[in-house]
Amino acid sequence: MKTIFITTAVLLLSCCIHAQHNENITIGKKEVIYSKALGENRTVWIYTPGMTSPVITPGKKYPVLYVLDGEAHFFATTGIIQQLSQANGNGVVPEMIVVGIENTSRFRDLVPSKDTKKVNPFADFLSAELIPYINKHYPVAPYKLLAGHSLGGLTAIDMLTTSPGLFNAYIAIDPSMWFDNEWFLNNVITRLPQQKMNGERLFIGIANTMPAGMTMTGLKKDKSGETAHIRSIVKLGTFLTANTNGLQYRQEYYEKERHNTVPLLSIYDGLRFIFDYYFLDAGEKDFADTTAAIAKRLQSHYAKVSAKMGYKNAAPETFVNYLAYDALVKKQYTKADALFKLNLEWYPENVSAYDAYAGYFLNRKDTLSAIGYYKKALLVKPDAVVQRKLDILAMKENAVPAPVKLDQYAGVYILETYNIPIVLEIRNAQLWAKVQGEQDDELEWLAENVFTVKGKQGYKITFHMKDGKPAGFTSVQPNGTFKAIFSDKQPE
Repeated sequence: MKTIFITTAVLLLSCCIHAQHNENITIGKKEVIYSKALGENRTVWIYTPGMTSPVITPGKKYPVLYVLDGEAHFFATTGIIQQLSQANGNGVVPEMIVVGIENTSRFRDLVPSKDTKKVNPFADFLSAELIPYINKHYPVAPYKLLAGHSLGGLTAIDMLTTSPGLFNAYIAIDPSMWFDNEWFLNNVITRLPQQKMNGERLFIGIANTMPAGMTMTGLKKDKSGETAHIRSIVKLGTFLTANTNGLQYRQEYYEKERHNTVPLLSIYDGLRFIFDYYFLDAGEKDFADTTAAIAKRLQSHYAKVSAKMGYKNAAPETFVNYLAYDALVKKQYTKADALFKLNLEWYPENVSAYDAYAGYFLNRKDTLSAIGYYKKALLVKPDAVVQRKLDILAMKENAVPAPVKLDQYAGVYILETYNIPIVLEIRNAQLWAKVQGEQDDELEWLAENVFTVKGKQGYKITFHMKDGKPAGFTSVQPNGTFKAIFSDKQPE
């Protein structure tokens, strides 16, 4: 069977292929939280990576991007993040949770307090209510970002100096630094030199709000109210360039964008700047190398990412397994061994990491080592499939399963996303899979409703039963996770 049995060209950084298998495309949900600080219900829009990603790594935690004016910017922001972190093999930024905050009273919430002894209630809502709520109910990592546009951008920059340490990075989009005769701008200029930043990152996107025909050179001489907005941002940028105090700062001027069109590019460029260290810049030659070099490259790269973000980061287990199994098939044993070991280092709590390494030793005819790693897997967590493999190797009496009615799995299955039929049929009391134009493969029983592909490593096919009959199956394999649904068609 071709890697899903269908062999397809798999992008190295997108070894898991996925589509949402229903009539609706879901990129978020709304939740209502009562705020004591504000004395009202607040609605937040929430996107999690699993809504658009095929495989959730057990125990994985995600950075959180909080977006002000959420109802205006949620759709674009989640789309950019999905594109940069998941689509087409892009690993330019990490997958992350997005929390868009709806407005109720925009001027009340997004105008910071001038009283230095009194915190804006909205800031209290963010720090004492919303962030703890998200931390409690979602798998969050200790890395947070805040993005805001216009007055939201003013709020983001104000919180950089009034709530230090609350966020790790900020995207301020055409911020209203002119507000109240630049009072808040001057407050930032006064406070920032007294603070020591710990590598926080700030990106400011600037729209062209100058009168037609005016240039940046002409802006320096202008004092009119018409240019107050952009002049205030330029003034802030000039100050920040000379007074970073550990703040990593970048600004971008978008000559062709106006105040209401600049958010899209600013979010994109802001994320690229904030995570400029995240992308693994490796090419085809690096992945084709037959030594352990790519494993060392991955290890070094994610150690750097972890140091930057303040918590453990690692390449997806499925991606590393894909590279490892590919090397194993090509008899590049040094490379395969290093990659399987890397997954054990990164995912010591995952049964699958030990199971995969045991499979490596089976391929090398080292049964004793394979048994050892199957046992280690079972110490992490009981697993019927691993236990079955161990029983077979240890030649226990229960290695032979009770009679399995293989004919219940026979029939036609349609591979989702590709609409390709897969025929399962019984031959000589064994279950075989057939895809037109490809070599047939025998499925080998492992546990109840679980099979592997005989003679191949890294395949786990789980049938989903309904009323005692198969409704479909999921195949987890070296190049990704694939789903198929049972069809009423008869095998041909």
